[in-house]
Amino acid sequence: MAQEVSDTLTETTMPDAEANIAPVDIAMGFGPALKSAVEANDAYRALLALETAAVERIGVASSVRHPQITANANVGALRETGGIADDTTTGIAGGLTISQLVYDGGTSRAEVNGATAEALAARAERVAQGNALALEAARAWIDAWQFDARLRLLHSRTDEMNRLMAQIERMASNGMIDRGALESARRQIIDIALEQTRLEADLNEARVRYARFFNRPVGQLARPADLVSSTEVRKAAKDWQQSPQLQRAAAELLVSQAALAKATSAFRPSARLQAGVTSPMEQEESTDLSVGLVLEYTFSDGGRRRSELDSAQARHAAAEAQLSDAQRALNAEIEASLDQLDAIEKSMPLVARQITLSASEAKTARSQIATGQANLRQLVEAEIENYRARDRHIALQAERQILLMTIESRTGRLAQRIGLSIGPVR
Repeated sequence: MAQEVSDTLTETTMPDAEANIAPVDIAMGFGPALKSAVEANDAYRALLALETAAVERIGVASSVRHPQITANANVGALRETGGIADDTTTGIAGGLTISQLVYDGGTSRAEVNGATAEALAARAERVAQGNALALEAARAWIDAWQFDARLRLLHSRTDEMNRLMAQIERMASNGMIDRGALESARRQIIDIALEQTRLEADLNEARVRYARFFNRPVGQLARPADLVSSTEVRKAAKDWQQSPQLQRAAAELLVSQAALAKATSAFRPSARLQAGVTSPMEQEESTDLSVGLVLEYTFSDGGRRRSELDSAQARHAAAEAQLSDAQRALNAEIEASLDQLDAIEKSMPLVARQITLSASEAKTARSQIATGQANLRQLVEAEIENYRARDRHIALQAERQILLMTIESRTGRLAQRIGLSIGPVR
């Protein structure tokens, strides 16, 4: 089996797996592209299959409530020994039994309830994963856009400042500007250029994530359109108790309750109506018929039922604690995200104002440097301040969009927003 595992991993190579996935058509828009990316994801398709399996187990659990018909046949020989002469009879013997459960102390009901709760948990897990995958795909798109935009901004501004430095160097060679100020300006420009390596690394990482979800190279991405407004997000955040994560935890609590009920019912008797017919192998013997009420009760099982009950009680207590912890954690996460959203939305107008003021300051300094009314340091600082403000504005746009979608994902609304099915599997 260890060799089989190794062979399976060797045969299932990553390129072959990706070759069967068509590239997502991003021309259809941000939301539809996210929907296609999630539906093509192997993890999401696996959860769809698990949900289907969980739904089918409901039928398995409820089948014990219906009449049970079993048959048996024995084709061979029967040899009787111990008499005056051994006697061997050949032929066919068979039997047919029909039974109907009457009472089992609640075991069958607990099994049906447990299977139904497991199906609901599987559905909630699938919906939660769909929201999470949609968020990851959206984050990859937004990050790829923002890091590319910030790199292009850096390149354009460094090119502009290099041209400015060339002009200033000529002025310094003519004695119009102090060379000490020139060196200081160069250091500041180099500091900006050093950020290029970090942005390129971030962009490459975002490209890898983008290719994973959309199965295509990034190319030139535009800023994705907003799928939801801030007002809609704040309204949705009030219904955080209906999030898929909490629905899954609540369903798992119901599973533990059903397991506890089943463990308790094991201490009760069971009854079923049963009728049967058995035909003998010897033709001279008569066919036996039986009908009646069968009662069963276990008086001693070596402590198995008691141990199962104790285990079920412990699992139920654990499920209650997990649900409570999930509620507190999700509430805290959404509150923190809303606070971050407030801070970003308050900062964006200030950054926009900072862009305008720094651009005006740089323009004024550029016009006054030849007359001596402004020095080199002021001009370079104004240009750098303008660059950093523009870079910060792009980053804030991306962070705000990711926060909006994060809250939507945590509340379970993102899947609905992009048109992903959240109903039970058919």
